[in-house]
Amino acid sequence: MIYPIKTLSQLPLVLKGFRKENGLTQAAMAERLGITQQSYAHFEANPATATLERLFMVLRMLDVEISLNQTSPVISESATPSAKAASKRPAKLKTIDQKPSVVVKAARIVAPTRKKESW
Repeated sequence: MIYPIKTLSQLPLVLKGFRKENGLTQAAMAERLGITQQSYAHFEANPATATLERLFMVLRMLDVEISLNQTSPVISESATPSAKAASKRPAKLKTIDQKPSVVVKAARIVAPTRKKESW
Protein backbone atom coordinates (compact mmCIF):
# COMPACT_ATOMS: atom_id res chain seq x y z
CA MET A 1 0.00 0.00 0.00
CA ILE A 2 1.18 3.53 -0.74
CA TYR A 3 1.12 6.23 1.94
CA PRO A 4 1.95 9.64 0.44
CA ILE A 5 3.66 11.95 2.92
CA LYS A 6 3.50 15.62 2.01
CA THR A 7 4.60 17.17 5.32
CA LEU A 8 7.00 16.18 8.07
CA SER A 9 4.19 16.34 10.62
CA GLN A 10 2.69 13.20 9.02
CA LEU A 11 5.82 11.12 9.55
CA PRO A 12 5.40 10.29 13.30
CA LEU A 13 1.95 8.78 12.76
CA VAL A 14 3.13 6.75 9.78
CA LEU A 15 6.14 5.39 11.70
CA LYS A 16 3.95 4.48 14.66
CA GLY A 17 1.45 2.77 12.36
CA PHE A 18 4.13 0.66 10.64
CA ARG A 19 5.64 -0.29 14.01
CA LYS A 20 2.28 -1.40 15.38
CA GLU A 21 1.44 -3.20 12.13
CA ASN A 22 4.59 -5.27 12.70
CA GLY A 23 3.44 -6.01 16.27
CA LEU A 24 6.35 -4.17 17.84
CA THR A 25 6.45 -1.94 20.89
CA GLN A 26 8.77 1.03 21.25
CA ALA A 27 10.80 -1.06 23.69
CA ALA A 28 11.16 -3.88 21.14
CA MET A 29 12.26 -1.44 18.42
CA ALA A 30 14.73 0.17 20.81
CA GLU A 31 16.16 -3.24 21.72
CA ARG A 32 16.67 -4.10 18.03
CA LEU A 33 18.42 -0.76 17.50
CA GLY A 34 20.52 -1.11 20.64
CA ILE A 35 19.18 2.05 22.25
CA THR A 36 16.85 2.93 25.13
CA GLN A 37 13.09 3.00 24.81
CA GLN A 38 13.17 6.73 25.65
CA SER A 39 15.54 7.41 22.75
CA TYR A 40 13.31 5.54 20.35
CA ALA A 41 10.21 7.32 21.68
CA HIS A 42 11.94 10.67 21.03
CA PHE A 43 12.89 9.56 17.52
CA GLU A 44 9.36 8.39 16.73
CA ALA A 45 7.83 11.62 18.05
CA ASN A 46 10.36 13.84 16.25
CA PRO A 47 11.68 11.96 13.20
CA ALA A 48 12.33 15.25 11.36
CA THR A 49 15.19 15.96 13.78
CA ALA A 50 16.90 12.63 13.10
CA THR A 51 19.46 11.94 10.41
CA LEU A 52 18.39 10.27 7.19
CA GLU A 53 20.65 7.38 8.09
CA ARG A 54 18.68 6.75 11.29
CA LEU A 55 15.35 7.10 9.51
CA PHE A 56 16.42 4.59 6.86
CA MET A 57 17.66 2.20 9.56
CA VAL A 58 14.26 2.23 11.27
CA LEU A 59 12.39 1.91 7.98
CA ARG A 60 14.51 -1.12 7.00
CA MET A 61 13.64 -2.78 10.33
CA LEU A 62 9.97 -2.15 9.61
CA ASP A 63 10.29 -3.53 6.04
CA VAL A 64 9.28 -0.17 4.59
CA GLU A 65 10.86 1.45 1.54
CA ILE A 66 10.74 5.05 0.34
CA SER A 67 9.64 5.85 -3.18
CA LEU A 68 9.93 9.37 -4.56
CA ASN A 69 7.49 10.58 -7.21
CA GLN A 70 7.94 13.83 -9.07
CA THR A 71 4.87 16.01 -9.28
CA SER A 72 4.33 18.73 -11.84
CA PRO A 73 5.12 22.21 -10.49
CA VAL A 74 2.26 24.61 -9.97
CA ILE A 75 3.04 28.08 -11.35
CA SER A 76 0.88 30.90 -10.12
CA GLU A 77 0.16 33.65 -12.64
CA SER A 78 -0.07 36.21 -9.84
CA ALA A 79 3.58 35.58 -8.95
CA THR A 80 4.84 36.44 -12.44
CA PRO A 81 4.02 40.21 -12.46
CA SER A 82 5.61 40.80 -9.07
CA ALA A 83 8.78 39.07 -10.23
CA LYS A 84 8.93 41.38 -13.25
CA ALA A 85 8.32 44.45 -11.08
CA ALA A 86 11.09 43.42 -8.68
CA SER A 87 13.57 43.08 -11.53
CA LYS A 88 12.85 46.66 -12.72
CA ARG A 89 13.80 48.24 -9.38
CA PRO A 90 17.39 49.50 -9.20
CA ALA A 91 19.58 47.71 -6.71
CA LYS A 92 20.58 49.74 -3.65
CA LEU A 93 24.36 49.85 -3.47
CA LYS A 94 26.30 50.07 -0.24
CA THR A 95 29.37 52.25 -0.39
CA ILE A 96 32.61 51.46 1.39
CA ASP A 97 32.27 54.52 3.65
CA GLN A 98 29.05 53.25 5.22
CA LYS A 99 29.33 51.48 8.55
CA PRO A 100 26.83 49.04 10.00
CA SER A 101 24.42 50.61 12.45
CA VAL A 102 24.41 47.61 14.77
CA VAL A 103 27.13 45.11 15.57
CA VAL A 104 26.07 41.84 17.12
CA LYS A 105 28.51 39.46 18.77
CA ALA A 106 27.49 35.85 18.86
CA ALA A 107 28.00 34.08 22.15
CA ARG A 108 28.74 30.38 22.20
CA ILE A 109 25.79 28.39 23.47
CA VAL A 110 26.56 25.08 25.09
CA ALA A 111 23.81 22.49 25.33
CA PRO A 112 23.50 20.39 28.47
CA THR A 113 25.43 17.16 28.25
CA ARG A 114 23.50 13.96 27.80
CA LYS A 115 24.57 10.41 27.29
CA LYS A 116 25.03 9.94 23.53
CA GLU A 117 23.84 6.73 22.01
CA SER A 118 25.56 5.49 18.89
CA TRP A 119 22.86 4.21 16.59
